[in-house]
Amino acid sequence: MAEVLVLKLAECVVSETVTRLADLLIQEAVSLSTVKDDVGRLKDELARMFSFLRDADTKQENDLVRTWIQQVTNLAHDIEDVIEIFISKVKSSNFITKPVLLHNLRNQITLIQTRVKDIFDAQKNYGIQPKSAEQARSFVADRKQDARRTDPDLDADEDEFVNLEKSTKELKAHLTREEDELSIVSVVGMGGLGKTTLAKRVYNQIDVKKRFDCCAWVFVSQQYQPRDILSDILLKVGWGKTIEETRKARETLRQLEERDMISHLNQVLKERRYLVVLDDIWDIGAWNSVRKAFPNGKKGSKVMFTTRNEGITELLDLHNVSTSPPFLDSEQSFELLRKKAFQKGKDGNYSCPPELDQLGRQMADECKGLPLALVVLGGLLKMKKSADEWSAVKKDLKSQLNKRGLKDRVDEILALSYYDLPYDLKPFFLYVGNFPEDREIPKRKLIRLWLAEGFMTMPTSGNQATPIEDVAEQFLEELIDRNIVQVAKRDHTGVGVKTCRVHDLMRDLAQSKAKEDNFCGVMQLQHQMNPVTASSSSSTTARRIAVYFGSHLDHKAVWVSQLHPHLRSLLCFDISALSLLPLNKEQFELLRVLELGFSRGKNSKCKMSKKIGDLIHLKYLGLRAAGISELPSTIDKLQNLLTLDVRDNDGVILPGELSKLRRLIHLLMPLNAKASHVRIDKLTSIETLKFVEAADLIGNDAKSTLVHVRNLGIQFKNSKEAELIINAPIVNSGRLRSLTMSMPQNDSFSSLQPLTDCTLLSKLDVTGKIPSGLQFLPPNLTKLVLERSELKQDPMKVLEKLQKLKFLRLGALSYKGDKLVCSAEGFPSLETLQLNGLFQVEEWRMERSAMKSLKRLDIEGIPQLRMLPEEILYVITLQELNVSMHQSFGDRLKGEDSYKLLILYLDFQLLLLLKFVTEIKLHFDTL
Repeated sequence: MAEVLVLKLAECVVSETVTRLADLLIQEAVSLSTVKDDVGRLKDELARMFSFLRDADTKQENDLVRTWIQQVTNLAHDIEDVIEIFISKVKSSNFITKPVLLHNLRNQITLIQTRVKDIFDAQKNYGIQPKSAEQARSFVADRKQDARRTDPDLDADEDEFVNLEKSTKELKAHLTREEDELSIVSVVGMGGLGKTTLAKRVYNQIDVKKRFDCCAWVFVSQQYQPRDILSDILLKVGWGKTIEETRKARETLRQLEERDMISHLNQVLKERRYLVVLDDIWDIGAWNSVRKAFPNGKKGSKVMFTTRNEGITELLDLHNVSTSPPFLDSEQSFELLRKKAFQKGKDGNYSCPPELDQLGRQMADECKGLPLALVVLGGLLKMKKSADEWSAVKKDLKSQLNKRGLKDRVDEILALSYYDLPYDLKPFFLYVGNFPEDREIPKRKLIRLWLAEGFMTMPTSGNQATPIEDVAEQFLEELIDRNIVQVAKRDHTGVGVKTCRVHDLMRDLAQSKAKEDNFCGVMQLQHQMNPVTASSSSSTTARRIAVYFGSHLDHKAVWVSQLHPHLRSLLCFDISALSLLPLNKEQFELLRVLELGFSRGKNSKCKMSKKIGDLIHLKYLGLRAAGISELPSTIDKLQNLLTLDVRDNDGVILPGELSKLRRLIHLLMPLNAKASHVRIDKLTSIETLKFVEAADLIGNDAKSTLVHVRNLGIQFKNSKEAELIINAPIVNSGRLRSLTMSMPQNDSFSSLQPLTDCTLLSKLDVTGKIPSGLQFLPPNLTKLVLERSELKQDPMKVLEKLQKLKFLRLGALSYKGDKLVCSAEGFPSLETLQLNGLFQVEEWRMERSAMKSLKRLDIEGIPQLRMLPEEILYVITLQELNVSMHQSFGDRLKGEDSYKLLILYLDFQLLLLLKFVTEIKLHFDTL
């Protein structure tokens, strides 16, 4: 299987290099003008070599063939290095040094051509033949011909609840037992046994949550940062009820020292009965680092661990109990496998065809009752349609499971699902292994990184180009469909992915396989006395490196000396200061990706080094929350840049030279960025533009030239600006999918009618007065946020007719009337409704069968509201009701009126009634 990995990654490397050389011949036509033919021949030779790699797949039992494959990979890397180093140097050369550079380049090309000849001679000796174009067609084309079986429903996790009844009851009893002092409940077991699945199942049960005044769930992992744990808990136990409050709370927390955060959390919890879950805790040090933040609280307070380390419980200074999820027996194993390999039928069952039944049972038994192994194996089998294909999987499975240890068997099963990935998909999965353990990975960010890495080329369907990011999303969905990557959160459509994550065992697999071919590596930086702990030897030889910054590091970047001399990608996580990154080092000369993920601590203001301009091959530059005050003018040298992210750098100054980045696709800025000198109209490839002042779009008529924009965030100063923009091609070109607009309080939107024709627009966020009403809303909206709209007529009459609307927020001052009415059959798809700051609303009427899909209802700041509509009891999909109101409303809801409501509906099924009652979360502001 390892040989297959080497082959597939070799194919990827060669394919990427061919594409890269083709791009360079166009983009660097001037620099390469005198060696254009030589570079073109190298590209053609690599393309020819690519067709031979596929035939090598069947001949890998020969050690010489495997060596040949590695030679091809190395050759592709070396060709890129030679060409890109030349481009870097020739741009700063003069009439004296340029001839020397050309002479050296030609010598290197001659040596490479000799290597190419040797490789082709060896190919003939080994009997490797080229595959036809039809045989070599891409995975994307293959998958488009197959019916996709992706189930976007996040509730599918329920399928994994097999044989958890006893464990659920036991864990629930531990959590609801009322000890006088704080106690700890641990869910213990090996990786993949279902600890988190069990813990989440109990944590999310309403009758558990209702026993506690506040609850919080946070991930810990091996690379924990105490301040991150504390910050996450504080945000979840009361710091920030609204979106705006949460944003302000995050900013406050960024400024706090760790000891102050401990003190604040202790104060918040000491008068409450609380439940805090620390998921995936590896050692006692993580607990000790935050222990002082947890007081006894009210009687019955609990902290819950999920951990693989049973020894942790022996070191605790508090009362503690533990439980473990069980292994599955043979029948339960096959049940879980069926749920992952087949779709649910109309009868609600997951039926296995008779011809696959015995094969399925035999493979399920090989998983030895471990849920994760069964889930991943099911994802693999989901792609197989015939008994022959299942038999082939069973044969591969049996050949690999020759080790005795359960952990080894699990690793082999997970690896089998990886080997089954089409070659196109492998680098996408391996790349996910770069992210820290248990980290939620934003989909948009991941896709932009993939794009910058060169994993994709622009496909076409006839004459119609397919957006490259849509193709990348198909790859991500494929990994999810195979149960290799997990959905963490869905986006506003309820179907797409917002964030994803990888189980830590799958992450270990990704890092292990990446190590085998030097695809990427990880560096874990520790304290000054032990500066670098590398996850593998690949950390010094891989061309892609992820660096995890520990705490208390000095500014001596010793780790840089251990990097590959021709590094292509550098992903930094939890970096505390730009000074830790010496951009003048030669190792960074060929970087394509530079992502700097800054820690949540306070970052002092600084200027970005002018040396950033020397990284001319950069395609992705991530500087979010870096504390940057200004970008240097040398940014104009980054002619290959596709993504520039400078969000959360308050007041950052963007130079006019940014206008020269003609290939830029994504420009992400803070709300108060100073970009008046930037000629936005020159950035004609832009698809994401957030956030920009309207004046910068109106000047030089950027509103007419930027016709590819799909995600747009604008700040207006007056209604005239809004009218100009909304009627311009940047909005009405037909490509817009997400639009955020804000207007000052002293002005209003005169007309938003042109938005009616934006048929692809699915997400709309409008802050400002809308005197003309809501008749303009496009038909395909799935998310709508209105703030300060000051609507005079009941907005529900229009909004309830939006058939696809899933998320609606009517924010502060969005409506100035006193009555809301929701009609029967209205809001058929709405899942989340947030009503906030509707200060004049006194009555909310709702007819039966309205909002029949509603799952969450948030009500806050409606002091005149007399009562919730009784018909809310008929919304059987409702899962969460959050009420934060004036005390008088609370008295009515909890008192006599509430009792009358229950009496009126005694004909309800008892469980439904109880379910509704226990889901209410109340918070009343006392005046």
